[in-house]
Amino acid sequence: ITGSLASRLKQHAGQAARDAYRLKVLLDTNQLLQQKKTRTEIVSATAHQLMKLLNRDIIFYLAKDGKLGEAQVFRIEGTDIPEDYVSEEEKKAAQWAFDNNRHAGATTRTLSHASCLYLAVRINDAVYGVVGIVIKKDPLAMFENSILLSILGECALALENEKNAWEKQEAAVLAKNEQLRSQLLRAISHDLRTPLTSISGNADVLMEESNMLSENKKQELYHSIYDDAMWLVN
Repeated sequence: ITGSLASRLKQHAGQAARDAYRLKVLLDTNQLLQQKKTRTEIVSATAHQLMKLLNRDIIFYLAKDGKLGEAQVFRIEGTDIPEDYVSEEEKKAAQWAFDNNRHAGATTRTLSHASCLYLAVRINDAVYGVVGIVIKKDPLAMFENSILLSILGECALALENEKNAWEKQEAAVLAKNEQLRSQLLRAISHDLRTPLTSISGNADVLMEESNMLSENKKQELYHSIYDDAMWLVN
């Protein structure tokens, strides 16, 4: 009995230590992603935190313009990418998860022959990418799955913040361009108005008072109109 109790206590202590470690990974992920500014940095940080949590290889598909990009593979060991990580079967499962905003691949009823479990990185209906967790014959524990979903939520939030920051910056650039455009139009308008005023004034004099003007005065007005017109052309 004593040995059995000691064994159970040891198991509980080990489980508690693992749970504490996983919660620490989640907290670290939150703080780490707040420091990242670009999509590439966010994806890399998320993948490495998932590897730390699950001790598994990670495949990340980042979405752009409503489509999934190429697979980014993050490995625990080695740099060679196994073919079954980026096969057509795997890409099909990732695409299904992206299109339907639901899990697909290993341990699910959709394309279950895939090597990875694919989950959408999303906030409500906005899907920012898909993460693949290498499963094969070793499914995730329930607690691992809950921490995984929390980390993916943090990743989606970071990607949304990055998108909002980029859109805000783009809006500021457009506003600045519009301001420059208005200034340019005002300057051009001023430069055009001066010779046009001279042309219209001289033409009006010729039309209204032509009979009272000497030939030299008429020629002077003609030359003035021509010079102003050529200045505008140039």
